[in-house]
Amino acid sequence: MKYIYFYCIATLVFLTNCKKNIEVSPSDVNYQTAGQSLGNGQVYTWATFSTDNKPNAVGITFTKGAFENLSHTSPPKLVLTFPSEAQGKIPFDHLYLDFAHAGHAPAGVYDTPHFDIHFFIQSLAERLAIPAYDINTSAKFENFPDMAYLPRDYIRVPEGEAQMGVHWVYSKAPELTGGKFTETFVVGSYDGKMTFFEPMVTLDLLQSKPNISKSIPLPSKFAKAGYYPMKYSIKQDGDNVVVSLEEMMLMQ
Repeated sequence: MKYIYFYCIATLVFLTNCKKNIEVSPSDVNYQTAGQSLGNGQVYTWATFSTDNKPNAVGITFTKGAFENLSHTSPPKLVLTFPSEAQGKIPFDHLYLDFAHAGHAPAGVYDTPHFDIHFFIQSLAERLAIPAYDINTSAKFENFPDMAYLPRDYIRVPEGEAQMGVHWVYSKAPELTGGKFTETFVVGSYDGKMTFFEPMVTLDLLQSKPNISKSIPLPSKFAKAGYYPMKYSIKQDGDNVVVSLEEMMLMQ
């Protein structure tokens, strides 16, 4: 998540070459995309399915070296597709990853180096059409979904962002109640619709061999039936770090 005055021009690179992961557990079928360069390593997305073809989890893997040599003058901004085998079976269209090397506003809350990991429900074309927030474009930003589609105790961040929309944060999160920001879960909206899920994670936490798993705050209603994640995790996996949305369940 970044605020309206913290933009830079992004080069969007797509991953279209998907392959089946050769490491398949007895209970899951795993698919992953080809890697994309980040720092001195790579990132790739993946999805796991049960043997009866129901989605279990989706996520992004940071390989060894991915957190090294991150540019401060041109912070990484990447667009990653999900494996072709998962498209149409999960609610997410693509993943938008960016690195805020100095964090962003508000001061004293999110102004530490971190990654914004947006799992977008919106299509890429719809997302790219979102303009910068100003007096002439604010109407669609201010058109909020019915509150039943938002998790309980989430509050709106002022204004909005080009190619993202409005960000909503948990009002009782540690960083908003006197604690320190290490990771948090954000959701997004634009023009009356929910548009993304976003784990936001500090670089320090990602480099600390994390082992975190938390429940995702859920709304009381879903605008579209489908398989949605009940948990998110941030975990070390060998030399890699994995951020995932897990325990997907069919919601009506």
